[in-house]
Amino acid sequence: MRMQSSRKRVPSDLSIEEVAKIEEGVRTAMSDHLHAEDAATALSHYLPDATAVSNGFLYPSFESLSADVEAFYETLAEVNIGSWDQMRIDVLSADAAAVTASFRWGSTDTSGSRTDLQGVWSVVWVYGDQRWRILTRHESFTVVTPEVT
Repeated sequence: MRMQSSRKRVPSDLSIEEVAKIEEGVRTAMSDHLHAEDAATALSHYLPDATAVSNGFLYPSFESLSADVEAFYETLAEVNIGSWDQMRIDVLSADAAAVTASFRWGSTDTSGSRTDLQGVWSVVWVYGDQRWRILTRHESFTVVTPEVT
């Protein structure tokens, strides 16, 4: 009887097809997250103990991130643009991937003010319960253009 190793399957253990499937799953998760239309949907992409950093601010807890996301979506009237411009996916194992991407995202809030953002996003996705979810996330805005109304 051969004993199974508890070692995770690393990229060199994966077939080209398996890596492609992981990359496609992560791309879909990235798109779904970017195009979330409400706070509950956006937050559902995170693990409950996820760590997030935004423009140098480390959220002290997932609850504090959740509060900010909920407040943002309460004032969101319209998403004008949401796109990943460049994306690099590094498969770490059969159930983990790191992504670095540049993005453009613009919105109009309920007062009519428009904000256009460009930046970079780094995230570690993990697979469990038949879906990809965010373990850690970092974003930095390289351009922020608020429109004065």
